[in-house]
Order: sequence, then C-alpha cells, then structure tokens
Amino acid sequence: MNTLPPFRFRWRSLLGLAVALFLFYGAMNILLPIYVPLSLHLRGPWSIGGLVLTNKLDQALLGQFAVASQTDPRFGAFLVSFMDTMCAYMMAFALLQVAIVWFALRRGQAWALWAAALADLAILPYYTAIAQTYVRFGVMGASEFIRGIGIFAALVLVATAFGWFGLRRTASV
Repeated sequence: MNTLPPFRFRWRSLLGLAVALFLFYGAMNILLPIYVPLSLHLRGPWSIGGLVLTNKLDQALLGQFAVASQTDPRFGAFLVSFMDTMCAYMMAFALLQVAIVWFALRRGQAWALWAAALADLAILPYYTAIAQTYVRFGVMGASEFIRGIGIFAALVLVATAFGWFGLRRTASV
C-alpha cells in the first residue's frame, strides 16, 4: 500500500531548474552532433572550431599531417569520418540523457539525478588525458582549453545541487 502522496513536479522550483539545466545540456549535445558533421562534410575537416580541442591546437599537434589533411582528400575524409563516429555516440548519449531527465528526474526519481550528473561529468578525465597528451607533445594552450571545460562541469554541478536540494525539499513536504 502506497502512503506517499503523488509526486508533483513544478518548473518554478529547484528541481525544475535542475531539470531545465540538464535538458539544456542534453539539447546542446543533440544539436552539436547535427551541426558538426554537416559542417565537416560540406566544408572540410577544419571548418569548425576544432576537431578535438581547437583548430590551432589540433593543427599544432598534427604538425605536417594538418597540411596533409587539407591536400590529401582521403586523409581529410578520414578525419571527418572519425568525427562522425564521435558525433554518433554523442547523439546517443544526448538522447538518453534527455529521456532520463524528462521521464525520470522530472518525476522525482533521485537515481536519474545521479545518473545524469555522473554521465555528464564522465568526460572530464578524458579531456584531462587529451590535454596531457597535447602538452606532452609541446602544444601550449591545451591546459587553458581544459579550464573552459570547467564551465560545463560547473553547469552540471550547479544543476546537480539544485536537483539534490529540490528532491530533498519535495521529499520533506
């Protein structure tokens, strides 16, 4: 017998704000894997701000291969195809993120908050390893790029805090 009152979601609450932030993050991860491949297929491998970090940093790491990617159509096509694979996984992640947030977190399911936060923060060790690789090969500026990733981490942490407080508040009502 269920004695708890039915959960009532409100957009104008801390949980509502958390849901909105996680949905925004998910929407960005849906839009980018559409924009990036379209741009790359239409205008080539250096038509966006960077394949991994930024064009300047990526080209510094690739050295002579950066020039080859512009002159050898097969190498350029490989870089574009490689980005397609990353965008495919990014799209899958984004759709799952939006579904979890919309159907579970919005209904007050605490597991969804922690699943969304953990999934979003899971990119940090990978970008840290990427930055270390760039620095190891003498590419200056990679560490500064990683600080920019901190903005996204802060967004996730703020959304998680709002969600946690919001869930606690609804549980005590």
